[in-house]
Amino acid sequence: MPKQTFLNLPEEKRNLITDTLIKHFSQKPYHEVDISDVAKECNVAKGSMYQYFENKKDMYFYAIEVSYQRFLKLLEKLDMVHINIFDYYENSLKSIWLAMKELKYEYMLIERAFFLHDAPFKDEVNERFLKQSRDFLIEVIKYNQEKGIIRDDIDATVIAIFLEGAGFYMKKFIIEQALQNMSTTLEIDIEYFKKAMSQFWTLLKEGIGKK
Repeated sequence: MPKQTFLNLPEEKRNLITDTLIKHFSQKPYHEVDISDVAKECNVAKGSMYQYFENKKDMYFYAIEVSYQRFLKLLEKLDMVHINIFDYYENSLKSIWLAMKELKYEYMLIERAFFLHDAPFKDEVNERFLKQSRDFLIEVIKYNQEKGIIRDDIDATVIAIFLEGAGFYMKKFIIEQALQNMSTTLEIDIEYFKKAMSQFWTLLKEGIGKK
């Protein structure tokens, strides 16, 4: 995470460096990102970047953290806990789609960090950010169990782990298939995602839905 020297910078300068790091890490594989290019775009010396952060990896994880938090903040506008879990998945898809358009570079960085083969530190990325999303998902599951929407004979955490794994690989599959025909998922029409996810939702309902 950033050093105090970075936190002491004027807000405008901090934002410029943050946004530039996000943009560069979102557009290229980690090993191809040159911090000299970031520094030049921010009009600072390359050495200054290492006064603000420990190393390149520190910059990378900071960029992911900020992107993740900006994404979550955009989604917080909806009350996604007190909702039918099957509607949750459909509504979250719409919300994420809108966020993708508003937070282009942030989304591209998150997608690259979690899904693309050229991203390093995948285990560490998952470990750092998984708990935040899992805690939220467990609350959604518990609410749905209390309302009799989904099965309550299985522990909420077990269901959350199942949904995380299934959801992750389903998204990975959709992204990989889509990128065979276009450069980024930002070019995909939302109807493509809906069609690809419809069978996944059916499988969820038949597996965890209350009989």
